[in-house]
Amino acid sequence: MITQILIQSPSNPSIFKWLSSSGVDNSAVWSRKDHEENHSTSMRRIKTTGALRRLRQDARGSTAVEFALIGPVLLLFVFGTIELGLMMAAQHVLDDAVFMGSRTSKTGYVASTSTQTATVAAAIRKAAQPYLDPGKIVVTSKSYPDYSSINPEPFTDTNKNGVRDAGEPYTDVNGSGSYDDGKGTAGYGTGGQIVVFTATYAWPVSTPMIADLIATNGVRTLSARAVVRNEPYGTP
Repeated sequence: MITQILIQSPSNPSIFKWLSSSGVDNSAVWSRKDHEENHSTSMRRIKTTGALRRLRQDARGSTAVEFALIGPVLLLFVFGTIELGLMMAAQHVLDDAVFMGSRTSKTGYVASTSTQTATVAAAIRKAAQPYLDPGKIVVTSKSYPDYSSINPEPFTDTNKNGVRDAGEPYTDVNGSGSYDDGKGTAGYGTGGQIVVFTATYAWPVSTPMIADLIATNGVRTLSARAVVRNEPYGTP
């Protein structure tokens, strides 16, 4: 009876051989298959390593990936800068328009077949166009007898309600003998009076994130103020 014994190769521990009791080596076929499997595994490992090396060295498409990362931030910065520049220009135009309106008003000039209100509005409209829509400019004016009357006189808010009630102590800054609330009189006043012009303009903000930071519901309210003393027109 011939038996077979599985022995380990002394030169390669990963190879086992079948040896018959007669001393014949029957592992040739098995060893060949094992060699082929090891060779196939090594080739797959080499191919995988080579593919990874080529992938690391391949720079194609890197520009597109980099732009995808920094592009949105760059565009937001560019459009945000343009948006803020346009808004600053609008603020300058509004300041100039209010100045021109107050300058026209303080002289008491009234165009023929017109009124002072229409004359001042025409001066503001001329200075604002074409950058701003004159129809969206809201202008108010109040007149005061002197500069000290523009702001309300300081008082002690005894009941902490935010307004001066009768009987609460106050400082008579202008010496008029009565409390002056600084509310003024609507209009352009008369010769020698102080007139405060206030204008507002609803400026739309379109750039995302910028609108969330500086606007309310996509609108930034621009404001301008001018204080002038009327020339002594209408006096002999």
